[in-house]
Amino acid sequence: MKIVCIGGGHGLSHMLSAIRPHCAELTAIVATTDNGGSTGKLRKSQDVVALGDIRRCCLQLADSDSLIHQVFHHRFDGGELNGHSLGNLALLSLTQQTNSATQAVAWFNAMLGNSETILPMSDEPTDLLAVMSSGIKVFGECDIDSQEELPDYLTLSQDVNAAPGVVQAIENADMLIIGPGSLITSVMPAMLVEDIAQAVQQTSACRLFIENIAKEASVIKSLDMQPVDWLEGMLGYRFCDMSISLDALSEIVSHFDDVVKSPNQQHDIEQLSNVFGEILKMPLSLEAEQLVSSNQTLRVS
Repeated sequence: MKIVCIGGGHGLSHMLSAIRPHCAELTAIVATTDNGGSTGKLRKSQDVVALGDIRRCCLQLADSDSLIHQVFHHRFDGGELNGHSLGNLALLSLTQQTNSATQAVAWFNAMLGNSETILPMSDEPTDLLAVMSSGIKVFGECDIDSQEELPDYLTLSQDVNAAPGVVQAIENADMLIIGPGSLITSVMPAMLVEDIAQAVQQTSACRLFIENIAKEASVIKSLDMQPVDWLEGMLGYRFCDMSISLDALSEIVSHFDDVVKSPNQQHDIEQLSNVFGEILKMPLSLEAEQLVSSNQTLRVS
């Protein structure tokens, strides 16, 4: 089975580890609009796409005991490099040498010995832009997340094309997994790229949305409706065939005693792997009541 995952942050990297044992071909499409931390500093000074979540995904798939993993995982403390990850700097170097974020990521991933495909959502830098109810425009993920109210509208600061291979991967997928992760900063960015949006709408793959496992501390905490409904309203198109909440994750694998160890735990890789081991045993055309006993926890659009 060919599986494509779309997202960012810790959610996407953990999802890749969880889903890897269950598919023959795995591709990740990573959001590139982060503007905080080491990534934000590099973006501001070098005009590149966000590299941090890409680095995190690549390292998550690599052998954690290997020397190269430890080296690229290192974060500098003090001096001009304070806070920078060596993995981010390596990706920056490769991007400047190849003039292509996509090629840079492919080389970095190969250096780590990974067989999975990691793709940036675009080779062109762009940022999230929010329009508030007052009409004020808020630029960048960090400032958007710190708002007290949800934006009326979200877009990209400039239109960009999908990175090479992204649209083809979505078109050829058997299953498309969106999330888990922050709705605004992990899930939405790639879905705002026009050719990615078109591919998501046109693909014949089963499109599965995984809600965030932990309550977000960002502006999204004020959301008073189902995440999938809010996302579809903001995006302006239907992006999934099925959405699964935390309760549904628990119910799908209810015979596992430790499915939900803690309500504050963000993304447990073993739990997610158990969940998808069960889901992928089922025909993708099953009705909701055949998947779980309660239609309050899993929704089929």
